[in-house]
Amino acid sequence: MFIGIISKVGIQKSINLANELQDSLSANHDLWLSDVDEIDNFKDDFSNTDLLITLGGDGTILRVARSTIGYDIPILGINLGRVGFMTEIPYNDALKQINYVLSNFSEMRIEERIMLNAKGMSDNKQFELNALNDIVLGHQSVSRLMDIDVYVDTSPMAQYRADGIIISSPSGSTGYSLAAGGPIITPEQKLMLIQPIAPHMSLDVGVVIPYNSKISINITSPNKAVVSADGFDEVVLGSTDTIDVEISKSVTKFIRLLPESDFYSQLTTRLKRDVLKNN
Repeated sequence: MFIGIISKVGIQKSINLANELQDSLSANHDLWLSDVDEIDNFKDDFSNTDLLITLGGDGTILRVARSTIGYDIPILGINLGRVGFMTEIPYNDALKQINYVLSNFSEMRIEERIMLNAKGMSDNKQFELNALNDIVLGHQSVSRLMDIDVYVDTSPMAQYRADGIIISSPSGSTGYSLAAGGPIITPEQKLMLIQPIAPHMSLDVGVVIPYNSKISINITSPNKAVVSADGFDEVVLGSTDTIDVEISKSVTKFIRLLPESDFYSQLTTRLKRDVLKNN
């Protein structure tokens, strides 16, 4: 097998584990190793890669998913982060579980999660963003309420006065959207969630949008805004700029050892663990 191992600079456990995996796997597999921030340097290897092993948290996976979109490479996540909704294998059990996956690769369950695609105009130039978690529209600098018109399949849906708006995938429903008061959606669903950020005298609940719809966003306030994908790739928008968000034709694939029902059994545990680490 041709395996990519993606570590995270600044996390010593991640670097140490990458070195251990290189020593352990190189005899039987072809490998390439990269820091997550340098993964784009290995694009020539993506088409031949059978598996990506990420050594970090959910943020590492978000970066990898966006960089490798369209290549259909399954990801095996080793959790070195805080919550780990996407990373299934704990650090202390990594070597054992990775060897099990490689020995039983053809029998492993593949979980597919939708991605979001956003296209728009900024300063008369077209841009395109891809995200596994969310597309977020927010302030560029001045903390004032934004006026945002939202359409679904060209039909007016809502006029928001808010700090911003989140277009979330099911994967992103346990992230920023949850902090903004949105619902949790199981990861296998194929839908989008429109979640306002601190709305004022406007629709203040999330709205679920089906998989085959298009969400169009117009900014009607004079202040500039910023749109980002998974917290990266910020694009500045003015009052005449627009964004269209749809479910991408590409998906992110994960190798899973546990059944789908594990999402429910681990949900409260993961959220409590994050709360405890922040207190």
